[in-house]
Amino acid sequence: MKLGARIVKTGIAVTITMSICKYFSLEPAFFGAVSAIVNMQPSIFLTLKMAVNQIVVHVVGVFVGLLLGYLFGGNPVSMGVITILIIAIYIKLRLEAGITMGIIAALFVVSGGQDQFITHALARTSVIFVGLGTAMIINIALWPPRYSKQFPVMIRESNEASVRYFCQAITSYVQLENQEPELDSKQQESVYRLNRKVRDLYELLKREEEVIASAQKQHLDVLGKLIAYNESITKKADRIYDLIPGRVERRIQAGTPEISNEFRVILQMLENSTNTIMRLNQKLRSVLIDGMEVQLEEIKEDYWEQLSQAVEAWQPMVKGTYHFHGLMDAIVTANEIKWASREAKRLLAESLSNFSENQAEEEIPSAIRKMLS
Repeated sequence: MKLGARIVKTGIAVTITMSICKYFSLEPAFFGAVSAIVNMQPSIFLTLKMAVNQIVVHVVGVFVGLLLGYLFGGNPVSMGVITILIIAIYIKLRLEAGITMGIIAALFVVSGGQDQFITHALARTSVIFVGLGTAMIINIALWPPRYSKQFPVMIRESNEASVRYFCQAITSYVQLENQEPELDSKQQESVYRLNRKVRDLYELLKREEEVIASAQKQHLDVLGKLIAYNESITKKADRIYDLIPGRVERRIQAGTPEISNEFRVILQMLENSTNTIMRLNQKLRSVLIDGMEVQLEEIKEDYWEQLSQAVEAWQPMVKGTYHFHGLMDAIVTANEIKWASREAKRLLAESLSNFSENQAEEEIPSAIRKMLS
């Protein structure tokens, strides 16, 4: 099991919080530890944002607890009423995430006699702020998250791995004769795991949009589309791999006939398309990650017209279900390639447009660093 920096920092924050509370006799120290855990967010911005939310939640909870505690006392009925009111107030203030902590704060205040309400409130506030402050200091001082370095590297790796997996699926489909090629399950798992990590990091950055400049938001949106493209092209690769077992079985049942020259032309055109897919994605990475300006590629029909002509040339040889299924598999593969190519060209056009708009203000790599720092 691998222990990440956030896990280690959380443990350190809890240790320091409990030690401070013990040294100054602040009780209950447990609440301070909970506050430290909750406030140890994956980025400094989210840590500060969570700290503000905790303060608001805590102040509201303590205030309601004190007010209703002095009015109705600390009996079970008043505690039930306090719980209902706090839930309603937090929903109104859109602080649903802090409902539990707010209720605990209020009930802790009124859990003793009226002569102890203020004491309980101060004690609760002290331990909460100790945990909150400790988490903030630890998160900023020790191994602060450096998404400016992680995100560009990971999104590049994700795109390269996804495109490579897709092109290998096409090659495996085209080159098989009578034996089914083995699917590298480790490679498949690695691509999906990498895509998930990039998606999680992207969602984290999206949560910080309110502190990102407008131009940088636009660039982040385009990067989000590249992530979606990587995820989609990976699934399309799986669909191509799913065609292979059926094709092998049909060939064996048909006595492993020789592949006709006409059908080899179709297969060769499908395989040649991988060069286009890789070239387009290289351009995408150059624009979106490296900040380079490249030549736009228009969506054309030449390749697909040539492929249609190759299919028409092969059609006279189609006899029975064996050839029909072969034709359908080729069409399915061609459609997946067509989507991958056209989507990459559309995304490239959008990336270049966004690049041109931002170039007058600042270079893209600088924008990425500011956006992710």
